[in-house]
Amino acid sequence: MSCTVTVEEFKTHFDRAFEFGEDDVRDSDIEIAMTEADATFNANLYPTDDVCKLARKYLIAHFLASDIEAADSGGQTRFHQQSRSVGSVSESLAIPEWMKDGELAFYTTTYWGQKFLTLSKPYMGGVVLSVRGGTNP
Repeated sequence: MSCTVTVEEFKTHFDRAFEFGEDDVRDSDIEIAMTEADATFNANLYPTDDVCKLARKYLIAHFLASDIEAADSGGQTRFHQQSRSVGSVSESLAIPEWMKDGELAFYTTTYWGQKFLTLSKPYMGGVVLSVRGGTNP
Protein backbone atom coordinates (compact mmCIF):
# COMPACT_ATOMS: atom_id res chain seq x y z
CA MET A 1 0.00 0.00 0.00
CA SER A 2 1.29 3.40 -0.91
CA CYS A 3 -0.06 6.28 1.11
CA THR A 4 2.75 8.75 0.83
CA VAL A 5 1.82 12.37 1.53
CA THR A 6 3.78 15.18 -0.10
CA VAL A 7 4.35 18.61 1.42
CA GLU A 8 2.13 20.13 -1.28
CA GLU A 9 -0.71 17.67 -0.57
CA PHE A 10 -0.45 18.49 3.13
CA LYS A 11 -0.51 22.24 2.47
CA THR A 12 -3.53 21.90 0.20
CA HIS A 13 -5.45 19.86 2.76
CA PHE A 14 -4.68 22.24 5.65
CA ASP A 15 -4.68 25.56 3.79
CA ARG A 16 -7.12 27.08 6.31
CA ALA A 17 -5.62 25.49 9.43
CA PHE A 18 -2.01 26.65 9.21
CA GLU A 19 -0.31 29.80 7.91
CA PHE A 20 2.34 28.68 5.40
CA GLY A 21 5.32 30.83 4.47
CA GLU A 22 8.84 31.75 5.55
CA ASP A 23 7.62 33.67 8.60
CA ASP A 24 5.07 31.02 9.58
CA VAL A 25 5.04 27.27 8.89
CA ARG A 26 7.85 26.41 6.50
CA ASP A 27 8.19 23.35 4.29
CA SER A 28 11.05 22.20 6.52
CA ASP A 29 8.69 22.29 9.53
CA ILE A 30 6.26 20.05 7.65
CA GLU A 31 9.07 17.69 6.62
CA ILE A 32 10.18 17.35 10.25
CA ALA A 33 6.59 16.60 11.30
CA MET A 34 6.38 14.02 8.48
CA THR A 35 9.50 12.28 9.76
CA GLU A 36 8.12 12.25 13.31
CA ALA A 37 4.76 10.92 12.12
CA ASP A 38 6.38 8.20 10.02
CA ALA A 39 8.15 6.89 13.13
CA THR A 40 4.78 6.01 14.70
CA PHE A 41 2.52 5.39 11.68
CA ASN A 42 1.43 1.93 10.52
CA ALA A 43 0.07 2.22 6.97
CA ASN A 44 -1.00 -1.42 7.01
CA LEU A 45 -3.88 -0.64 9.39
CA TYR A 46 -6.00 1.07 6.77
CA PRO A 47 -8.21 -0.59 4.14
CA THR A 48 -7.56 1.86 1.28
CA ASP A 49 -4.90 4.32 0.19
CA ASP A 50 -7.36 7.22 0.59
CA VAL A 51 -8.14 6.39 4.23
CA CYS A 52 -4.45 5.82 4.91
CA LYS A 53 -3.46 9.19 3.39
CA LEU A 54 -6.15 11.00 5.37
CA ALA A 55 -5.02 9.45 8.66
CA ARG A 56 -1.38 10.22 7.82
CA LYS A 57 -2.21 13.88 7.10
CA TYR A 58 -3.90 14.29 10.48
CA LEU A 59 -1.01 12.60 12.27
CA ILE A 60 1.45 14.93 10.51
CA ALA A 61 -0.72 17.90 11.50
CA HIS A 62 -0.68 16.67 15.11
CA PHE A 63 3.12 16.60 15.19
CA LEU A 64 3.34 19.95 13.39
CA ALA A 65 0.93 21.61 15.85
CA SER A 66 2.82 20.07 18.78
CA ASP A 67 6.12 21.39 17.42
CA ILE A 68 4.67 24.88 16.85
CA GLU A 69 3.22 24.93 20.35
CA ALA A 70 6.52 23.76 21.84
CA ALA A 71 8.39 26.52 19.98
CA ASP A 72 5.86 29.16 21.07
CA SER A 73 5.98 28.07 24.72
CA GLY A 74 9.74 27.64 24.92
CA GLY A 75 9.35 23.88 25.27
CA GLN A 76 6.84 23.90 28.11
CA THR A 77 4.80 20.71 28.24
CA ARG A 78 1.04 20.76 28.09
CA PHE A 79 -1.19 18.50 30.12
CA HIS A 80 -4.79 17.48 29.61
CA GLN A 81 -7.18 20.04 30.98
CA GLN A 82 -9.98 18.73 33.18
CA SER A 83 -11.45 22.08 34.13
CA ARG A 84 -10.63 25.74 34.59
CA SER A 85 -12.43 28.82 35.85
CA VAL A 86 -12.09 32.55 35.35
CA GLY A 87 -14.50 34.59 37.38
CA SER A 88 -17.98 33.20 36.87
CA VAL A 89 -17.08 31.23 33.74
CA SER A 90 -15.86 27.65 33.98
CA GLU A 91 -14.90 25.08 31.40
CA SER A 92 -14.46 21.35 31.66
CA LEU A 93 -13.15 19.18 28.84
CA ALA A 94 -13.59 15.43 28.64
CA ILE A 95 -11.65 13.11 26.40
CA PRO A 96 -13.06 9.62 25.81
CA GLU A 97 -11.47 6.95 28.01
CA TRP A 98 -10.20 4.90 25.08
CA MET A 99 -8.22 7.95 23.87
CA LYS A 100 -6.70 9.09 27.13
CA ASP A 101 -5.47 5.79 28.51
CA GLY A 102 -2.06 4.36 27.76
CA GLU A 103 0.04 5.15 24.74
CA LEU A 104 -2.78 6.91 22.88
CA ALA A 105 -2.92 9.81 25.37
CA PHE A 106 -0.12 11.67 23.56
CA TYR A 107 -2.33 12.09 20.49
CA THR A 108 -5.16 13.74 22.43
CA THR A 109 -3.15 16.90 23.08
CA THR A 110 -4.14 18.40 19.71
CA TYR A 111 -7.31 18.42 17.65
CA TRP A 112 -5.38 16.83 14.78
CA GLY A 113 -4.20 13.97 16.99
CA GLN A 114 -7.75 13.34 18.17
CA LYS A 115 -8.94 13.28 14.57
CA PHE A 116 -6.12 10.85 13.68
CA LEU A 117 -7.27 8.55 16.52
CA THR A 118 -10.89 8.77 15.43
CA LEU A 119 -9.93 7.83 11.86
CA SER A 120 -7.65 5.02 13.05
CA LYS A 121 -9.77 3.43 15.79
CA PRO A 122 -11.83 1.17 13.51
CA TYR A 123 -8.61 -0.46 12.34
CA MET A 124 -6.75 -0.67 15.65
CA GLY A 125 -8.72 -3.46 17.30
CA GLY A 126 -8.34 -7.07 16.48
CA VAL A 127 -9.77 -10.46 17.20
CA VAL A 128 -7.80 -13.29 18.72
CA LEU A 129 -9.26 -16.75 18.38
CA SER A 130 -7.98 -20.11 19.48
CA VAL A 131 -8.66 -23.26 17.53
CA ARG A 132 -8.37 -26.72 18.93
CA GLY A 133 -5.87 -28.84 17.11
CA GLY A 134 -2.32 -30.00 16.98
CA THR A 135 0.64 -30.39 14.68
CA ASN A 136 2.29 -33.42 13.18
CA PRO A 137 6.02 -33.94 13.60
